[in-house]
Amino acid sequence: MTNLIICPVQKASNQIKLFILAALFEYSLKKHNMPDHLNYIATWFYKESREEASYYPQVGGKGDSSLVHSIYMHIQVPFFCTFRRYHPDAHLLFYTNLTEAELPRFLNSFFQRLHVEVVTLPYKSRPPKSWHHAWQNQFYVYDILKDMGRRMRPNDTLLICDADCLCRKPLDDLFNQVWREGSALYELAKYPQQLINGTTLQQMNEFYRLCYHKEPEQPVYYYGGEFIALRGDVIAKVNAAFPALWAFNIGLKENEPRLHEEAHVLSILAEHLHFRNANANRYIKRMWTNPNFNNVVKGDENFSVWHLPHEKKHGLSYLYRYLRRCKQIPSDKEFWEKASLYCGIPQKTFKKKAMDAWTILKGRLKKRA
Repeated sequence: MTNLIICPVQKASNQIKLFILAALFEYSLKKHNMPDHLNYIATWFYKESREEASYYPQVGGKGDSSLVHSIYMHIQVPFFCTFRRYHPDAHLLFYTNLTEAELPRFLNSFFQRLHVEVVTLPYKSRPPKSWHHAWQNQFYVYDILKDMGRRMRPNDTLLICDADCLCRKPLDDLFNQVWREGSALYELAKYPQQLINGTTLQQMNEFYRLCYHKEPEQPVYYYGGEFIALRGDVIAKVNAAFPALWAFNIGLKENEPRLHEEAHVLSILAEHLHFRNANANRYIKRMWTNPNFNNVVKGDENFSVWHLPHEKKHGLSYLYRYLRRCKQIPSDKEFWEKASLYCGIPQKTFKKKAMDAWTILKGRLKKRA
C-alpha cells in the first residue's frame, strides 16, 4: 500500500526535476546565445582517373597524378587539426570518392584521433570531359550538398571549406549568423568585365537571363567556392534548384556563356534564390603568397580562416610534417608561430623564401632523376 502512495509522488518529483533541468538548459542557451542546432564542417577530395583528369594550376599537375594526390592528402592534416582545435563539438566530415582503406594510414590515424567522419561519395555532377581544361572536379560540391541535405535538419548549419585553409580562431559568430540569416558567402568580384576562370561576370549575367528568362534583380557578383556556409533549409532550396540549372548549363554550346566551376553556379543560385551577401568576408581572406603576386598585408593574420592556395606544396606541406612529428597542436602560440613562418603570413621572411627555394629545387631534381 505504501508503494502505491510513494511511486506517484516519486514520478511527479522526477517530472518536476526534468522540467526544471529543461528550463535551465533553455535559459542557458538564450543567455549564451547558443542556438539548438548542429554545426557541420566539411572538406573534400575527388581523385580523378586518367581518362577524366583535368589540370590544377596551383599544384602544377593533373588530377590523376600521384603528386597531386599526395599533396591533397597532406593538407588534410593541418586543415582538420586547426578546425577541430577551435570546434570541439562540430561534426567534421571528409568527402571523397576513395574508401577509408584507400586513404593513407597516417590520414586515417589523424581522422580517428580528431573524430572526422569519412564519407565515400560518387561524383554524379561531373561535366562532360571536354567542358573546360581545368577544375573539373569542382562540381563535386553539389553532390556533397545533396548528401548533406539528407542528413541535416532545417536549422543545422554547414561550412564547406577548401582543404588549403587553416582555422585561426573559433567560428561561433559565423555559425550563429548562418543559423539566424541562412547563409554566409565570400564575395570576391563584382565588376562586369572581370574574367574569372574562363567566364566574365557580364557573361554570367547573360547566362542568368537565358536560363531564367528574366533579368537578375541586381548584377550577378562572384562568390568564392572555398568558403560556403549554409543553413539546412537553404541547402534544400539549392538542391531543388540545381538540377534545372545544371541541365541548362551542360546543354549550352561551347561559344555560349557557360559556368565552368562550382563558384559560378553558386553565384547564379545566390541571385536566383535570394541569399546574396558578403557575410563571410569578415572571417576569411584568399591570401596569395606567390613570388609574383602577394596580396597579404599586416593584419591579415587576424582573419579567422586563412585561405592559402599557393601554400599547398610549401607552407601547408611543412605544417603537415610538423604535425606528423607532434601528433597534435602542442600549443596555440607555438603552432601559429610555425604557421606564420611557413606560410608567410603576414610577410615572407628570408627563412621562408629559402625553404621554398629548396623545396622547388628538390622537386626539379626529382623530375630529372
